[in-house]
Amino acid sequence: MRLSKRTEYGVMATARLADRARSGPGYLQSREIAENEQLPGKFLESILLALKSAGILESKVGAGGGYRLIRDADELTVGEVVAVLETANAKSEDADAPTDTVGRRTLNLLNDRIDQAFHAKVGSMTIADVLNQLDSKPASVPSVNSVSPASARPMSNLTGNSVR
Repeated sequence: MRLSKRTEYGVMATARLADRARSGPGYLQSREIAENEQLPGKFLESILLALKSAGILESKVGAGGGYRLIRDADELTVGEVVAVLETANAKSEDADAPTDTVGRRTLNLLNDRIDQAFHAKVGSMTIADVLNQLDSKPASVPSVNSVSPASARPMSNLTGNSVR
């Protein structure tokens, strides 16, 4: 299963807002979230508005304003965030699709099983659970120098000859 970019960005923004809430009350502007998470600003704004409409976020206009979670991160599940953002995406994709073909019924069955597996393993995790797991593991960012020159393999060009 691969989440849509819309859902990925929504989960990232929700995690950023939950992380902010751990350090105290306050709002984050969509611009701050976009910069910190390296997300497209206008697209993120539409995602945040969808999460606000679903009752996951609230917003405040003006100085010190922005977005924040309505509930604690230990009460908000990943599945809730995904449901808001994927449901809207799925409805637009399947609007004109026939539902009585063998192929469509097969896809529906497989998608139902994927949804069940997702919710059993990931969807029931709270945003706080995810952040706590991140806290217990150091960030793994591959280093540019992680491969030593002695162990590096030469790349082959199209003719099969080694290139260094």
